[in-house]
Amino acid sequence: MKPLFALTFLALLICSCSSEIEDNSPALQGVVDSTLFRSADSRALFNDNGSLLIQGNSDAQTLNILINSLDQSQIELGGQNPNTDIASFTDEFGNVFSTASTDASGQINYEINSDNTISGTFNFTALSNGLQDEITVSQGFMFGIPILTALGDTPDMSTNDSFTARVNSVIFNPTIISTVGANLLTVSGQTQQASISVLFPPDTPPGTYDIAPGTDFQASYILLSSSTVLEAQSGTLTIVSNDTDANEVSAEFVFDVDGFSITDGEFSVSY
Repeated sequence: MKPLFALTFLALLICSCSSEIEDNSPALQGVVDSTLFRSADSRALFNDNGSLLIQGNSDAQTLNILINSLDQSQIELGGQNPNTDIASFTDEFGNVFSTASTDASGQINYEINSDNTISGTFNFTALSNGLQDEITVSQGFMFGIPILTALGDTPDMSTNDSFTARVNSVIFNPTIISTVGANLLTVSGQTQQASISVLFPPDTPPGTYDIAPGTDFQASYILLSSSTVLEAQSGTLTIVSNDTDANEVSAEFVFDVDGFSITDGEFSVSY
């Protein structure tokens, strides 16, 4: 009865969203406040520690769900500190909203399918900018998202993007590398604990530029466990190459935030 119930529920859910979902291809979407987010590319993978990362990207936004509780029951988000099951949303301006806060809340219901895909529903309220701003994601829906690695495998995102840095001399090796934005491009690397983001105009020519708040060149270090956003007060971004026809950029960066020194920063991404 369980498979029949799941199929019936899924059919009803698809019918109720028929104006938004047109076929059975992988889907990851939700209503962010009152605006529909629909992923143009969605995927999942098992991290080395056994957690499951689900990621969806649109042209300017990213939705991530990190699941450590793999018993395929309802997962609660927020409400305890630390809660290692985390959902986050990055908007078109590079702002990161995360449930890694005691004031956040939400639920995830999911099932890993026999064809190594994941489906389910979710909703959450996430916070950003030192708990001053929040968003609500409702009607969250994922269907047939491929899991690119088996449990215990080394993740392979099949991408040439790279992002590395040192945080107080400790190597920062992100699981997620994302690029979002239009007028200003945000390149981010994210681990389970923290995120580094660098923001700049996508048509910036090669050269070295000062990083400062309120300018076109900004950077931040985000502690996901406490939703603490530390904005760089100074630093430099060096654009090594930027092919605006192929939408490929390589750069180096250094900056300091309160209590952390970000050095040896490098990235090479498509945008």
